Amino acid sequence: LAGRVAQGYAEDKGLVIQASNVVITGFKLQGFSKALVIVDTTSVEVNKCTIIGNWMGVYIDRSSKILVHNNTMRDNAPSIYLVNSTYVEAGRNIIEGRGAGIIIKNSSSVYIHTNAIHSKARGVVVEHSDMVYIGGNKVVAPNGIGVSVENSLRTYVFNNSLVGEEADSCNIHITDSEKTFIHKNLLQYAPSAVDIEGSSKQIVISYNHIAGKDPHTIPTILLNNSPSNVVIYGNEGEMRIEPHNTHGIIIQNNTNVAIDGDTSSLLTICINIHTTIELKDVYSVYICGNMVDYGRIAVSGSNITIHGNIVKNYRYGGIGGIQVYGDFIKVYENEITNNTYGVSFSGSHFEIYGNNITYNTVGLLISGSSRDVVVYNNIIAFNGGDYDAFCNGPGTGVCIYGPNHHNITFYHNSFINNHPNNEKQVYLTTTGYKWDSGYPSGGNYWSDYTGIDQKKGVKQDEPGSDGIGDTPYQVSIYPEELDRYPLIKSPPYPIKGQLTLSPPPNIVVEPPSIRISTPTPTPTSTTPTKTTYTTTTPLPSSTTSPTTTTSLPSTYTATITTTTTSTPPAHTTTPQTMASPTTTQGISGTATTTITTPQKAFDATMLIAASITLVVIGIAAVFLLRKRMV
Repeated sequence: LAGRVAQGYAEDKGLVIQASNVVITGFKLQGFSKALVIVDTTSVEVNKCTIIGNWMGVYIDRSSKILVHNNTMRDNAPSIYLVNSTYVEAGRNIIEGRGAGIIIKNSSSVYIHTNAIHSKARGVVVEHSDMVYIGGNKVVAPNGIGVSVENSLRTYVFNNSLVGEEADSCNIHITDSEKTFIHKNLLQYAPSAVDIEGSSKQIVISYNHIAGKDPHTIPTILLNNSPSNVVIYGNEGEMRIEPHNTHGIIIQNNTNVAIDGDTSSLLTICINIHTTIELKDVYSVYICGNMVDYGRIAVSGSNITIHGNIVKNYRYGGIGGIQVYGDFIKVYENEITNNTYGVSFSGSHFEIYGNNITYNTVGLLISGSSRDVVVYNNIIAFNGGDYDAFCNGPGTGVCIYGPNHHNITFYHNSFINNHPNNEKQVYLTTTGYKWDSGYPSGGNYWSDYTGIDQKKGVKQDEPGSDGIGDTPYQVSIYPEELDRYPLIKSPPYPIKGQLTLSPPPNIVVEPPSIRISTPTPTPTSTTPTKTTYTTTTPLPSSTTSPTTTTSLPSTYTATITTTTTSTPPAHTTTPQTMASPTTTQGISGTATTTITTPQKAFDATMLIAASITLVVIGIAAVFLLRKRMV
């Protein structure tokens, strides 16, 4: 069937289906505004049709139990448009063109699966819908969006291969939606792998593989403009995760991920491998158990906890290791080695404890204006060597730079060999720090302390040893900076606490199963039907003769099967009765396609025999009449 959109007819429909229990197979529909319209009906199957060059390919409205599968659709915009419908399945279709592949609006219980979609715009679009399942598709959108979800609830995007390419392409885009699950997809070559915007919430992005087009293009998972309650878990490949103005975000168990965000709260970033973390102006952040290799953790804000991470091998300029600026900060039980700076911070209400800080240029750097800081139970060892501007010379164990520091205390730390060239293990630019926690708790262990332990007591003047040196240790070049109770032995390293981790997401994907049923009719319950579908826009002529102006180059066997039964149909698929369409043509009028269900062939043998007998009798009668007259 050929339409006349190219001739300027804005509304030119191919087939309009309003009957239930219909199977449409083998049609080619081309050049219509809406090639196939399914409206106000149920149980319709569209199979093995070719739908090309229409404004809309298959248009489904206010219908249910619709199955569209094994069709070829090209150059439609879109190929499938679904609105106000429920229980619709579209699978194993080939969809290509510049327009959108599949658009779903105001619908529910929709299953889009195993389609091959190549779209210059958007592959699959979901708007204002509920319970939409998009699985097992291959969507190529070189300069568009693979899957777009907007203002929708309970959308599942799983086991798809989504491919972008150009600078503005995006694999998955989510706006103002709730309960969206992005699970086990292959997200390739788009600069934006997942883009979440607006008031989206309860989003899970789990176990996806993300790959850039080349080593210089790293795909991004972008959270922007107030999304909340998002879990990004178990993804691999190479990616950037950027939370901007977010709340309640969990980033856990991902591989090869750079995290860079700001103005967010309630962030949990744990157990990521080969990662680097940079956050600005954040509140209530827990960073734990990450493997930061050739990267750093740099955070500014308040109520920040950095626990149990491994941070190493960052010596590429700037400040590496763990860098924290803000208030109410805890940095504990981390392994920090071979960086420019191990831990650097400024602010107030800091607690630094249980860390192993080794082989850095500077083990611990306190700069800016800091107050109410306690540093205890750390191993600060083998740091120093290279020149450092803050230390005004070789690096060392601790460097405190600047004049505006108040109430800073060190105790029960082990300072081991942080003095290349016999320099002090601590560099200070001012005085006024506390280096012990009093007696009998004691101060710190210093590997270069040469005192003895033969006395005890507050003044170390009573007989007997107590594990504390009898003479103070001079910490820096300033004579008043003393550890009054230096420890003779390194204190035992504290037992590490448990990481506070989120459980892995438990995602159960159960797409709806659509079964279209048109059972084989029985002689007592089925009557043949004649169904006529007519385009709705008349031609300018006042005549009613049908016309079709576009010829179709190929021969197609097309079938529509309708069944009317005296009882409701069972939901099982059975063989269908086939019929061929006949298209009549005229000079003007409305194009009409008539599909008639086949009738039983009429047996003409008896009629022919009777006719021959009558002819013979007539000839004999004429002969006898002439003989009598003679």
